[in-house]
Amino acid sequence: MPTWNLPVFLSEVEDAGYQVDVLLNEKVTIEFLKTGLAAYDLIILRTDSFVLGGNTYYCSGEPTSFETRVRLANEIASQEVRVGVCVGFSAIFLHNSYPEDTLQPGLVYAVGSGTAELAWAFLGAGSAVFAGYYEDWSLSWGRMDSLSIKLFHYLGLGYSVKDAMIQLDGYMHRGHGNTANWPSLFWAGNGNIGI
Repeated sequence: MPTWNLPVFLSEVEDAGYQVDVLLNEKVTIEFLKTGLAAYDLIILRTDSFVLGGNTYYCSGEPTSFETRVRLANEIASQEVRVGVCVGFSAIFLHNSYPEDTLQPGLVYAVGSGTAELAWAFLGAGSAVFAGYYEDWSLSWGRMDSLSIKLFHYLGLGYSVKDAMIQLDGYMHRGHGNTANWPSLFWAGNGNIGI
């Protein structure tokens, strides 16, 4: 993943009262993603994606090796996982790994990919609200991290998810006008909750 301003990002989340576990790169394995998300009230997915066979796959930190392909053969056969530019997981994978009410009723925020498809998998598993973007914006576009920091700044000020997204939309267009090419914000679920 591209470098991002992790200390500034984390300070917004920690100032809101959260203990933060940072799992980057190879720590975000498919095995972890099968069960590990259930322990968190707030999940932030910072991931790129790729499309293969009509499905969108979101990058994990799993190495793209022959051993990985052999170990995940069942998941690959069921279209839960694919190996492309990365080892990616699909909404099918999340749905199969997290049945109804197995996730904490908190916020899931996804950045870097068109993530509306993921919303329904997370909400169906018990998350209260999901926030992300309609379009696929590469993480290498540095403004994605700036937008994330700003969103959590608004949430830390006590805004609900819905109101924080409205504030973020205004922030994007202030000074740049509506002609600038900005990602379209997306949220689903109970937008009246905050963090």
